[in-house]
Amino acid sequence: MCANSEQASPIHGGEDTSTTHATYLVIGAGTAGLSFIDSLLTLDAEATVILVDRNSQAGGHWVHSYPFVRLHQTSCNYGVNSLPLSKIIDKKGNEKFSHDLASGKEILEYYKVVVEQFRACGRVQLYFNCEYSQDESGNHIVTNTDNGQIKKVTCKKIVKVHTNVLVPSMRDGTPFPVDPSINYAPLNELPTHITSKQYKKYFVIGAGKTGCDAITYLLQNGVDQSAISWIISRDVWFFIRDGLWKGYETFRKDSVRLIDPLVNCSTFHEAFLQYESDNIMGRIDSSRLPKVFKGATINKEELEGFRSIKDIVRMGRVSSITADSIVLEKGSVPLSSPSETLFVDCMADLDHSFYGYSNFPDDMEIFEKDEINLGPAFIVYNVSCSSAIVAYIESTFADDADMKNHLLYFLRGKQHSNPDENSFFGSFYMQNKTFQALGAYPEAMKFVFQSRTFLDAPCHHKNGLMGFLWAAYGPLQLAKKADKFVERVENGVYPECQDCFGHKDRQLPKPNELKIKDKPKVKSNYPPEKESKSNSKFRLNCCATVEVVHSVGKTIGGDTLEETPND
Repeated sequence: MCANSEQASPIHGGEDTSTTHATYLVIGAGTAGLSFIDSLLTLDAEATVILVDRNSQAGGHWVHSYPFVRLHQTSCNYGVNSLPLSKIIDKKGNEKFSHDLASGKEILEYYKVVVEQFRACGRVQLYFNCEYSQDESGNHIVTNTDNGQIKKVTCKKIVKVHTNVLVPSMRDGTPFPVDPSINYAPLNELPTHITSKQYKKYFVIGAGKTGCDAITYLLQNGVDQSAISWIISRDVWFFIRDGLWKGYETFRKDSVRLIDPLVNCSTFHEAFLQYESDNIMGRIDSSRLPKVFKGATINKEELEGFRSIKDIVRMGRVSSITADSIVLEKGSVPLSSPSETLFVDCMADLDHSFYGYSNFPDDMEIFEKDEINLGPAFIVYNVSCSSAIVAYIESTFADDADMKNHLLYFLRGKQHSNPDENSFFGSFYMQNKTFQALGAYPEAMKFVFQSRTFLDAPCHHKNGLMGFLWAAYGPLQLAKKADKFVERVENGVYPECQDCFGHKDRQLPKPNELKIKDKPKVKSNYPPEKESKSNSKFRLNCCATVEVVHSVGKTIGGDTLEETPND
């Protein structure tokens, strides 16, 4: 067996003697792969899938994460489209936008249910504890990492995930030389070490979300700031969760503060400083200007905790740790009592590739002749929704890779891959251009509006469809402002971007260029039928149909609405 009889299909013994087939061979059971499969099975009643993952269960990096890890963005739109994750539900049965942040344990349990849904439909073969490879003839090979048994796979298309989220516990050894006398551990082991009270000093290495979680966990568990040293190679910007979105009641109005600086500021940097002034963004030290932004989201209390740490080491990355000192790129720090000191490894993005989410070559495409590439985000910081959109395009449009690629915009190329201010605004530009492209086929935007993985979906917010329309076309004018931002980028207003983030002169698709597949006559058996608690005609959500959005938008004609919608 690949994992066990309840979770995986068997791999029979023998060198390449056993062959299995499916329409799609998906490599990786993390968020991207699972979201793609979930929407594919929903939309294509005839699709079959072989899912291969090296872990013993679904969840990608969540399988290896530290025990106190949580989402840093809301649960209501994380995961797959067919299954809710958030515990905060409205009277219609829809997940409400909230600051409900699922724990790592909850996410793994959620993905177990997703996998059970896959199995129940009978169209997915699951191979955990397995590695994918190709032999010299180009055949697809699945190898059981426990016993070496192999299976040959044939498929119409292979689906690969091009990201590299690597948490500290997944690495073999340390990323730099460490003297054997030094106490060094990945973040996963921190709770045990705090409980033991063995150490009087903690050195946290890393300032990304993982490092921030380590600092917060230490402070919350009674470790005084004087016992904590923090090695920060590069200062970073943070989203301030309770400064950006105060809650369900005000989400739409709060969102205006993200867009207004884009249409009023003359540089991206100026917009970031305005975000900070509006308490949307924060930094640890106001005298230091961060060069990095990866979308990490914290709350005000956490930021105050970070600022309480007095011993912050800013000498670049660690090169080595000797028996009596920390050697860094720009100097060294002596160790006074190494036997009483624990070094906590929180380094996750060692190659500066934003975990692979932005490190894509100039010529990368999502759709190739016999291959689909997942990983790039067309929706800002949202792999779940981006992968679902890829599944929609694959299941809806004719098998023409060029045509399908014409519908998607994402950041690629080294000049646009740095996780900084520019790439954040670049991601927002890509999202808006993707929506403009998908608008050539209204049903595509209907799919987005009805997706629980889309944060702005009407189902997650107060007043549902009417609230969405009010925000887009009423006094807030969110739609008009988003279009204005795109126009400013394409007119070269921002000095940081003179090439439309690599998409200068690219033309949007025209409706007559899109070729639609013939839909299967049979109804999909996925997801499993469940009794819905929702009073909405869309069952799991109350999202708008794109026809309604278009018709109301045309009726309004861009003018300001004058009446407030009822609750």
